[in-house]
Amino acid sequence: MDNQTLTHQTGQARGKLMRLKQDLGQVKGNLDGATRNRIVGGVVLLIGLLALIGFFVMRSQFLAVVAAAGLFIGGLVFIRALAKIGGAHRSIDTITDKVANAQAKLDDLKAQPPTAE
Repeated sequence: MDNQTLTHQTGQARGKLMRLKQDLGQVKGNLDGATRNRIVGGVVLLIGLLALIGFFVMRSQFLAVVAAAGLFIGGLVFIRALAKIGGAHRSIDTITDKVANAQAKLDDLKAQPPTAE
């Protein structure tokens, strides 16, 4: 392979590796956000559960409304967060494999001796 072609392919491989690493960082950021949402959803669910217990003890209509809203909203946020976390884990696995392949290709290109034209 001539020197110009090797330089071009090495540059393309570096660019691909950089893009994949950026994508990996973005997915990890999304995972952090989903984890926060899971915690918030869990807290709202807990508040709803406590309000439900309070409703059964005190028979307050206000606590019934808080319990219904807390259980519904908390459950929705919690389930959506779990789905996003699962998707993020799958994406991280896929991108990690692609990063390893791109790094191996770049290492192979760097190991090739350039030939004169």
